[in-house]
Formats: sequence, structure tokens, C-alpha cells
Amino acid sequence: MPSPRRTRSSHRARPTRRWPGRVVVFTVLVLVVLWVGAVAALLLRAYSHLRDGQSAVTTAQAGMKASTVTDPSSPDLLGPVHADFSAARRELDSPLLAPVRVMPVLGRQLRSVRTLAGAAEQVSAIGQRTIDRARAALRAPHTEGPQRVTEISTLAAAASDADKALATISLGPDRALLPFIHAKRVDFARRLEKVQSGLHRGAVAADTAAGLIAGPRHLLLLAANNAEMRSGSGMFLSATTLDFEHGNVTIGKVQDTGDLLLATPSVPFEGDLAARWGFLLPNQEWRNLALSPRFDTSAALAAQMWKARTGEAVDGVLVLDVEAVHALITATGPVQAGGRLVAPDNVVQLLLHDQYNDLQTDTAGHYNAARREQLGTIASTLLKQIEAGHYDANALASGLSKLVGGRHLLLWSAHPAEQQAWTTAGVGGVLDASRFMVSVMNRGSNKLDQFLDVATSLNLTPTTGGVAVTATVHLTNRTPPGQVSYVAGRGTADAGPGDYYGYVQVSMPPNAMGVTVDRRPVADVSGPDGPTEMVADLRTVRAGQSLDVVVSFTVPQVHGQLQVESAARIPAATLTVTGATQLGPVADELRPRISW
Repeated sequence: MPSPRRTRSSHRARPTRRWPGRVVVFTVLVLVVLWVGAVAALLLRAYSHLRDGQSAVTTAQAGMKASTVTDPSSPDLLGPVHADFSAARRELDSPLLAPVRVMPVLGRQLRSVRTLAGAAEQVSAIGQRTIDRARAALRAPHTEGPQRVTEISTLAAAASDADKALATISLGPDRALLPFIHAKRVDFARRLEKVQSGLHRGAVAADTAAGLIAGPRHLLLLAANNAEMRSGSGMFLSATTLDFEHGNVTIGKVQDTGDLLLATPSVPFEGDLAARWGFLLPNQEWRNLALSPRFDTSAALAAQMWKARTGEAVDGVLVLDVEAVHALITATGPVQAGGRLVAPDNVVQLLLHDQYNDLQTDTAGHYNAARREQLGTIASTLLKQIEAGHYDANALASGLSKLVGGRHLLLWSAHPAEQQAWTTAGVGGVLDASRFMVSVMNRGSNKLDQFLDVATSLNLTPTTGGVAVTATVHLTNRTPPGQVSYVAGRGTADAGPGDYYGYVQVSMPPNAMGVTVDRRPVADVSGPDGPTEMVADLRTVRAGQSLDVVVSFTVPQVHGQLQVESAARIPAATLTVTGATQLGPVADELRPRISW
């Protein structure tokens, strides 16, 4: 039989060869997987470097002191910061991440992180360059007057250049960021702002200080004693002059301010100081000058009083207190004065207490001749040591920050440009409308402030349209028995020897409402004090006892800030805060900024 005829339809279809297409797809998938893996590895390494960089920043902030700049042997704190953030920035700049960078959502996050890493890298590099320049300036000779002017001018230039360089740093996009990245950006911006602010203040201060010591400048120097406090400084008990010219300084004869009393009100004054405190005659009595914490007002009045008393016009007023002398003698070393060795471990006790134990009257019936001579010897010896270059730059630099933050060093200039510079540098003692300050002012004619502990508890409670502020000032009088009358006081109708008698004063923002003292709407002294509002109430704290004074007010702001001012007490007053959303800057505990 003939074989069946094969038709086309009966043929089995041959399989189509699609291997090349599958290979392409498979290859693409493999490449995508490899790319994703590489990207993941890059991001993990970048994250590791960022984490290490953040840890290095924390370590650097904890260890960064003035001696970091002045001492070449100090640890390298910025090197690890720069290395870690540089590594993170390089990882994030990889071409492998180019596709991610152009994505609308993920790309923004990646670009933000990369920019922050690069900014941190730049900040650390700028910081290291500034430290190197500062160290070079401090190593240069500075035993001659012109050399000291050059040294300070070089430091000012280094800080100014760093300030300008930091101002050019970009932190990248700040919108549509993931919460974690946004929080990191906000934290970085806050830290950068603080660094910039500090550098700016330092540059301004150094530049103005160079002009001051280059001279010619004729300054009034007031020595404040923290054993008898006024508002924001010790009482001005001694006065002399300082003359600066070509980097050299000459000190005049130290005088007791009690001997400089103006018998008649030859210096007229007006304004808030007169309205609040005119009954205590601060335009005649030098020891009542610092009744207001606004040093610019007190210093301007002091300059007028000095001219009225001596006929000399001054270019400015400088205040140094016991803590300032301690910082200087720590840097220069012990000095011989009044037959004793005055050293860092005994100078505070001497100036606050022991100098009054052996007081004897002179032929004119004055107690203070020998004490005044001793103070003059200490001051002149310290200046000679500094002029000769016999001081520890590390100790001096470390002490300076505490002096400025604690209001232990205050400067006022009769020249507006210089005065603005001192204000910017933080040594002007000027209060603005955001300031909060607690002062306790001695009215007992004794030296008991060294035995009065002052602790303030500040509570902020949100209210409708604002915040309620309650400041509880806790006073403890720990005066030991057996004090000489010059220290314990002779007693008054309101307080016996050893009892503390004085004003508890609180300065607050001018928009403070509903102000009460111990729930009473009336205080012994109250009203505007420049850009702030103030209340002051007299209190007696018996020896060995404690007393609380509660000042309450409301600030009609849903969000705002209080900038705390130090009162220059020794020992320092303490502050605890509850209810604030933020307490900063963390490293500046003497002047914290409270936000809500």
C-alpha cells in the first residue's frame, strides 16, 4: 500500500529558539542583583562611616577645650572626624549610586546625606586649619608689646577666616526628608550654628583686644569682691587705672572705692536705674553701682563718676573679680604679697575671707591700707608676669572661657564700635529681651555671700497662648560661727551678725505678665530695667537656715526662648529646669538657652 501522504498540518512544529533573549533577561537580572548588592554594600559602608563619624564628633566635643588649641601635644580630636566623614562622602559619591541620586524620593534622601557628610568633612578640615594657625601664633615670641599685638591679631585673623569659610558650607535640601534624616540635619545645623557663633565671637573679641592693647587706651579697672554681691557681679570695692600702649600695660595706684565717695550728686542720672534704685544713690556710692545687672549702664555711670572725682576721662571700664584673679594666678604661678605666698589653692580663700581676719586701723582710722597694698601688689605682679610671657597659655585659655561665661570679666567701652564688639564677644554684660537672671544682692554690710548657697528650680508649663514660668529660689545660709565682725557683719534691725539680709532679684522678658513674688503681686522693687522686667524683694536668711522665694510669671508666646545669665557668684549658683523642650547649648552650662 502506498504510504500515507503527509500533509503540512500533520507536521510537528519545531520549537522556536529563544535562548538569546532569555540570556539577555537573565543577564540583566544578574546585573541588577549585583548592582543592588553593590549599592547595599556601599550604603552599609557609608552608614558605618557616618556612625563612626558621629561617635568621633561626640568624642571631640567632650574633649575639646581651650588647651586643644594651645597645646600641640593634645589629642588629635578632629582627625578621626575628618577621616570618617571623608570616607562616607566618597562612598556616597560612587558612580554606582548615580541612578539612585536622580530618583525623585530616594534621590533627595541620598543627596541630603551626602551633603551633610561633605559638610562635616569641611567643618573638621576648617577646624584643623584654624587650630594649626592658632598654635603657630602662640608659639611665636610675645614678650615684647608689639609682638603681643601681632599674636592677638593673628589669632583674630585665623578665627575670622574660619568664620567666613563656615558661612559658605551648604547643608543641602531640607524639605521632603525622612524623619530620621531630617532630625540629623536639624542637629547638624544647630551644631554648626554654635560653632559659627563661637568663632564669630572669638574673632571679634581677639580683633578688638588687639586694638585695645595696641592703644593708646586709658581704662578704669574695678575689682569686684564676690563675698559681697551686687546684681551680676561682686561689689566694686577697689579701683585703679590701666594704660595700654604698643602692647604694654601700666597699672595705677589701687584705691578703695569707699574713699572715692562723691559727697554731692554731681553726676546726674536718669532712666530705669534711677527709677528702680535711685534711693540707694548709685551715682554717688561706688559700692552701689551694680544694682542692675546691665553692666553697660553701670560702667557708663562709673566712667562719669571717675571723671567727676579725679578729672580723668577714661576710654572704658574693665571689671575683674576673685574668680578672674584665680584664673590669672593659675596661669602665672604664685606671687608674694603682704608677706605671704599667694597661690591658686589659697587666693580665693584669701580674697573672699582671710584678708579680713587681721584688719587693723591705720593712723587715719582706716581698715584697708594694708589690704589695699596687698591687692595692688597682687595685681601689679600678675601684669608683670603676663607681660614678660611667664604664664601657661593652656591654663590662661582654659580659664578665659569660664570667666566670660560666668560674668567674672566684664568690659565696657566709651567708643560705640568697641562697645558693640564687647557685646558681640559676650563680655559686655548687656541684657536683651530674652534674658532670665537670678541675683541675690547683699544689703547687710558683711561678707557672707561666700556662705550663701543659691539654687534655682525653673519650671515651664504650657498654657493657652504661652508658657507659665515658676522660679523657686532656694537660699541656704551656712555661715559658720566665730566669724570676725567684718565678715559676719555687726547686725541691723533686720538681721543679726551672721544672718544674710539682701534682695532676691529676678530679671525676665519685658512681656512677662502676671508677675508675683510668693503669690503676691507687689515686690519691694519692680518695673522695667532696660529691655527686661525685674522684681526684687528683701529677705533675711538666718545663719544655719534656708528660705525659698517663688517668682512666677507668664510669657505670652507659644514658642520662645529664655537665655539664662550667670550671676558671678562664688560658689556658683545652680539651676535645674523642667518642662522645657530643649536645654542648650549643652556645653555652656553657665548660660544655658531654654526653648519651649
